[in-house]
Amino acid sequence: MQVIARRVGLCTALVRPADRGATTLTVGRRHRPPEGAWTVYRDREPCGEVTVLGCTRRRGAGAVLHLAGPLPFDLAAGVELGDDLLPRQRLHGLRHSNASIQIREGVDLALISKRLGHSNPSITARLYAHLLRSTGQAVAETVVRAVPRRVMRPSHPQSTHNDHRSASE
Repeated sequence: MQVIARRVGLCTALVRPADRGATTLTVGRRHRPPEGAWTVYRDREPCGEVTVLGCTRRRGAGAVLHLAGPLPFDLAAGVELGDDLLPRQRLHGLRHSNASIQIREGVDLALISKRLGHSNPSITARLYAHLLRSTGQAVAETVVRAVPRRVMRPSHPQSTHNDHRSASE
């Protein structure tokens, strides 16, 4: 599971540290063509960007990436290059993410429950109650917008303060 999640947004990871001012990065296996602009991630948190112009293959699966300009910061081995990296997550966590997305998008709770293999929708409702509250609020607001309103107008015009002036003014 981790391999799949990693490959979704990962270009590569550094196998050797790189100092500020370097114009090349030594990386391991590449999951995508390396040419282009890449976000640099330390511990899955973005910390900068580099632009790769090309690469030279190394022995094995590695490569040396050639940068468009000098590296603006020091990088340790293990730093990753990619875009929108998925967080490290267990397979069971993806199950919860799937259910959360379905609830947010308004999929019927009975259908979600069936797809998750719960014996009845009340189990799903109990597990995801925190999400159902916000979804319920959104549904209520949708209904309020859909119900036509009759504009109430007064049956006789109300006088204003200025209408009660005396003739002497």
